[in-house]
Order: sequence, then C-alpha cells, then structure tokens
Amino acid sequence: MSAQVPVCNHRIYEVLIVFLVSVIAGLTAGVLLAAFGMSPLAAVGAGGATIAGCFGLGMSAVSYIKKQES
Repeated sequence: MSAQVPVCNHRIYEVLIVFLVSVIAGLTAGVLLAAFGMSPLAAVGAGGATIAGCFGLGMSAVSYIKKQES
C-alpha cells in the first residue's frame, strides 16, 4: 500500500526568512548611511525604516506567491 506523503506548510520559515533578509538590509542601509556622513541617530532611524519596509514588501510578495500556488 502506498500512503500519501504529508505536505508540510510551515509559514514560520517564510516569515523567518523574510525577517532575516529585512534585518540584513536594514543593517546594511544603516551602516552605509553612517559611512556616508549621516548622523548616527538618523542612520539608525533609516535602517529601522528599511527593516519595516522590506519586511512589509517581503510578506506581501510571499502571500501573493502563495495565493498563486493554490
């Protein structure tokens, strides 16, 4: 007898990958802006905004791709 293979749908992995990419992008943006002479507080703020923006866009893309698969 052949049994169906269970399909694992682990949404946490998708969220974790998007979060980690967002953090890397935010840290990179903050360091680059600080290196180009922006004040440290403004660079941290821009990095935080980059994290939030990347995470929002990334999760929108993941949900769009998942919707297309079903």
